[in-house]
Amino acid sequence: MKRTHGFTLIELLVVIAIIAILAAILFPVFAQARAKARQITCVSNMKQVALGEMMYEQDYDEHPSLERNFIDPSAWWSGKEIIWKDEIDPYIKSGGRPYNNGQTYTVAGSGGIEQCPENSGAWSAQTVVFWGGWGPGEPGDETTRWPRSYAVNDLAAGNELNNVNGMFWGSVTPGSSISTPSVTPSSTIAVLQQPAGTIMFCETRMFFANIWDESMGYECTLDGIPAGGQPTGCIQGHHGGMTNFAFMDGHAKTVRLQASVQNDLWDAFAPNTSWGGSYTGAQAKNDTLNNINQIQEWNPGL
Repeated sequence: MKRTHGFTLIELLVVIAIIAILAAILFPVFAQARAKARQITCVSNMKQVALGEMMYEQDYDEHPSLERNFIDPSAWWSGKEIIWKDEIDPYIKSGGRPYNNGQTYTVAGSGGIEQCPENSGAWSAQTVVFWGGWGPGEPGDETTRWPRSYAVNDLAAGNELNNVNGMFWGSVTPGSSISTPSVTPSSTIAVLQQPAGTIMFCETRMFFANIWDESMGYECTLDGIPAGGQPTGCIQGHHGGMTNFAFMDGHAKTVRLQASVQNDLWDAFAPNTSWGGSYTGAQAKNDTLNNINQIQEWNPGL
């Protein structure tokens, strides 16, 4: 009779060990490939949103969308607040939800191209905390209708206008008294000396419609709440200290956050730019870089 031999226990253990070693090698590679695909999708989304902003500017004599606006000046941090995403939505029509008389939504919605697929807190249910006040505590950003993924560069045209905050986008906000709106007129795209080298908007975990120099160095929870002792920043990263930006000429790309400050892609850190009193753009650059360098997300070695 012909006898057949099965695998011995040692042979089976060797095969299992080989499979385990291959899995340990390949699974991280697959995870990195998926993360890279999400990052590329986010860059593509940002480009489409940037093109929507540029179409808006063409229809409004080169003026950008308003950073914030209010139908009702007392509607600070409520569903009745309008932000730049509402302004350009007719040109995009992808993501977000209808204004619907300022209704506060209580569940996550469809982000469309307004949402980065790798954002860790796009529809956070955390309370919208603000210094001195708070929002409705529902998912989304300031309006609850949009995902927390992109925020405009509040520093744009800081070098040209010698005023580092809010002089490009323009806004209508309640001001010191919520019954007395404060109007900041917008500039035009023509004021920018280097549109291709000026950030239009960046990725963010926070609930704000805008981003500014100090918030670049804030630590945030994965839900987008500014808080100390966190390994992640309030700007959304993509591994290795990289993040995505869209620029004023409509292109989008991935840049290291520190490099965006060092190369002044924010258009606010020129040495002769005044940040008030004797505080210069050069000093602001150094302070911002120091704050960023304290966050593990931008310095994996920490």
